[in-house]
Amino acid sequence: MNRPSIEPAPGPESEPFDPDALPAGIEPYALHFDFPDPVEVPRFYPDLPPIGGVLRTTCEDFEVEEIPLYEFSGEGEHLYLTVRKTNRTTLQIRDYLAKFFGVYPDDAGFAGFKDKRAVAQQTFSIPTDQTVHAQELDRSFLQLISATRHSNKLRTGHLKGNRFRIRVRGVDAAAAATATEVMARIARDGMPNFYGPQRFGIHGMGHKVGEALLRRDIEGAIGWMLFPQEGIEEPFRHLAGEGKYVEALELLPPGRTAEAALLHCLRRHPGNLRVAARRIPRQLRKMYYSAFQSRLFNWVLRERIEWGPDALTTLRLGDLAFIHSKGACFRVLDVDAERERAERIEISPSGPMFGKKVLLSNGEMGRVERAVLSANGLRRGSFVSHVKGLDLDGGRRPLRVPVTETDVRWLEGEEALLISFTLPTGCFATTLLEQIMGPGRVGALAPRDGVFFPKDASPVESSSGDEDASE
Repeated sequence: MNRPSIEPAPGPESEPFDPDALPAGIEPYALHFDFPDPVEVPRFYPDLPPIGGVLRTTCEDFEVEEIPLYEFSGEGEHLYLTVRKTNRTTLQIRDYLAKFFGVYPDDAGFAGFKDKRAVAQQTFSIPTDQTVHAQELDRSFLQLISATRHSNKLRTGHLKGNRFRIRVRGVDAAAAATATEVMARIARDGMPNFYGPQRFGIHGMGHKVGEALLRRDIEGAIGWMLFPQEGIEEPFRHLAGEGKYVEALELLPPGRTAEAALLHCLRRHPGNLRVAARRIPRQLRKMYYSAFQSRLFNWVLRERIEWGPDALTTLRLGDLAFIHSKGACFRVLDVDAERERAERIEISPSGPMFGKKVLLSNGEMGRVERAVLSANGLRRGSFVSHVKGLDLDGGRRPLRVPVTETDVRWLEGEEALLISFTLPTGCFATTLLEQIMGPGRVGALAPRDGVFFPKDASPVESSSGDEDASE
């Protein structure tokens, strides 16, 4: 694969090389947006009216099933349990299984997070020699589908994608024609790969915590998590801002364990925000950083869409094209030579998850990426976590993704529209649903199980709603 470097070595008498600077004579890109809403997703087919409707009147209205990345061998030290969970978060099921088998929760593995308010089928790995029968595990919220073994722990990313079966209620049978046309166009063109609102937290502010942590603004990070903020009405915040930490704990909503840990720490060490910040769990820090990276990615994608209707379906000179079958990128040096593969959605333009080692595009796309960095006062070298072993190297993410196995049908007996489709890992079903139903129809976010963040969120991937599913 031809992946030329964008960082030539400086000559012996040249100025120090700036890897984030534009080549001499190239004007900076004029951004269309100034700090846009991180989850503002435009409608791609405005000639087709949104159908409206409601989601999740019951958990059974939202079904999601994992597609494993590889076959399980049937042998090995890890017990692989494929289960169907209902109205429980992935972490709640992980913890339940860990307790059942007597292992530490962190030793249990899973490939991605799944929605709580759904019927979700996913696999967990447990390092144990024990076996289990279905009746031993079955509960109202959990059913064992199958049990096998494999040699390695199941980890985030060990997933090919997710299948969705979603019922939309509150619409009539005529909505099926519009939904079918939208799905046909998305299947033809691919789906713009926006991060959905659940990526950014219950108040849409997770990226602000991540940005503050990245800039080492501890007061800002703790402030977004605990103290009063415009547009956020939570009584405990006012008490925390006044230093009344015990009273704030009494009013803290259930499940907000991260905020509780911060408040307990501040109660013992009043005013010492740096000590409190150390109580932010490592995985949660990673999620906050990822939320900020996701916001910047959405900004780049939003800018690209402004280029016109073929912005995502065609490649430009200097693009870093994403090969969907391999998860790898290459530099586009001949647009015509790649046209057919782009039309088949075998390859797509990509955007950066900014980090200290991410490769940037050349050409017009390179100008966009550098402009977004500059608008935020950042460089690639700015992406340092300040936590040992937590690297923010960055990477590339496709700006659109293929949507397959699409189907729309009206369920006469249920008076509901059933929408089925499959997404690769790392994608958000909410982006697709909003194209059919209209903005703001995917449902309100709920607190993550214990933290100020989207429920069970983690970098990417196929996600459906409240949780950042299947990474």
